[in-house]
Amino acid sequence: MIITVEKAVAQNLHVNPRIINNLSLTSPEAWSVRTSGDFMIVMNNLLALPVIIRHPQRFNDSRSFITAFKQEFLRLMEQAPIPHAKIRMVRNAQFQDVRFTSQQADMAPMHLQTYQNALTGPNSTIDWDTHPSNVELALQLASQTGPYDPDDDNGVPVLGLLENYVMKNFSLPAHPHLNEHNRSYGYRSSSLNDVMNAVAVDERLLNDYRQYLQNRGKSDQVIDRDLDVADDYFSFCDGYEKTIIDDLTLVYNYLIHYEEATATRLTATQLRDKCVALRELGCFMRYQRLFSAADFDQFVQAISQGANDLVTTDRDYYFQRLLRNVQNQVQDQRDAFTVARRHSRQRYRLTVTLEDYQPAMWRQFDLGGDTRLDSLCYQILASFRANGSHLFALQDQKHNYQLPIFDSGLGAQESLLAHWLGEYQPGDELLLTYDFGDSWRFKIKIDAVTAEPRLRTAGPAKLLAGSGRGIIDDIGGTTGLAEVAKDDPTVDRPLSISGEQAAWLKRTDQLKKHYR
Repeated sequence: MIITVEKAVAQNLHVNPRIINNLSLTSPEAWSVRTSGDFMIVMNNLLALPVIIRHPQRFNDSRSFITAFKQEFLRLMEQAPIPHAKIRMVRNAQFQDVRFTSQQADMAPMHLQTYQNALTGPNSTIDWDTHPSNVELALQLASQTGPYDPDDDNGVPVLGLLENYVMKNFSLPAHPHLNEHNRSYGYRSSSLNDVMNAVAVDERLLNDYRQYLQNRGKSDQVIDRDLDVADDYFSFCDGYEKTIIDDLTLVYNYLIHYEEATATRLTATQLRDKCVALRELGCFMRYQRLFSAADFDQFVQAISQGANDLVTTDRDYYFQRLLRNVQNQVQDQRDAFTVARRHSRQRYRLTVTLEDYQPAMWRQFDLGGDTRLDSLCYQILASFRANGSHLFALQDQKHNYQLPIFDSGLGAQESLLAHWLGEYQPGDELLLTYDFGDSWRFKIKIDAVTAEPRLRTAGPAKLLAGSGRGIIDDIGGTTGLAEVAKDDPTVDRPLSISGEQAAWLKRTDQLKKHYR
């Protein structure tokens, strides 16, 4: 830990400030101190997190100051959006080695002045009538500022920066020394950053989990609920490039941000059912020897804390963050609706052909111009029976599009979520690439565009015609599919549209849910 102290404070604490590398002043372990009347503000330079200590004049040595600072820091951690199992890890990382300096980080004086004005200035916003504790003062100050986040390009609440820092830099892994049974699932000693491997492991776990639930006589309704929750949680972990055994407490963050991520409000019954399903998942992981007894306890504790913090009413951090995101979503939806409405009376006829395969495997669609490009990709992939376990990207003559959470390495310039089919003209061609290993390529050609009458909208999507059953994931691309077709003639048969429409729409919805 590096603590920047002004000359008067250094003299009062009897410390000799050292010269350090300026880059160290912007690390998570760097703090700055400002005294103001009966208060001392100790602020983390990187996260702008304030810790409040009262009556600084009572400290006449560095040891007493550090003791008081550590005490208030831990109290703040207990109220912050952090799993309790990680508080000790954060404390140990911060207080291992304490050094003092007089050098100032660039933005520290500005943030300290903001906190000082809010705390003791003539226009102080603190509600002193409630006799706030040091922790409550720190939380009130933190809620009033949103410093720049270099990873997000936006103003983020101070406690949001703290939460992101803890999630990224501190993990509580299950079974640090994996046994042979663990490796049978494909787990390695380091995190599974390869999305395709992670998906394969998740699918195998879900299959085993289904069998586990069936063997215990669970009803079909309970099995479907528990599998849906497990699948959703695995997807949440994948979003942070982690697996369920990489961080036992990630389930806490899954719960406290569930409503924010899904834009839904959980009832008490729904929250209880979700927690029961997550505990059942923990039991399965214990049964499979992927969790030890201690791992299971930490996992369940994180579930309980997440459920409690989700419904806590005396902390406004979660509400503020949810409100900010909802406001952004409303504006984004409003902007999107305005753009999409311009295309709502256009009707598109397009043909999609699987490249590098004979005989031709193709589909013909009738879609509205207000079809967003991500939905277009889901509809095409679903029509060719892709299972959605790989990345994809969409290209036209000017742009490479992809979902924001994926990095295909193709130099994507814009998001699929911000463009519509209605932006294209007859004769335009696009290329959808799915699975950058097998490299399935689908050529999309706009055949025709018609306008609906003024009082009519584009209507539902339709699958009009096609040939070929579809692709098979992880078979080696078109070369592997051609080998399968030699033994199975049904691969190349014309598509039966009469029984395909409903199944196609259902598969489209499943893919959309999977990727999102």
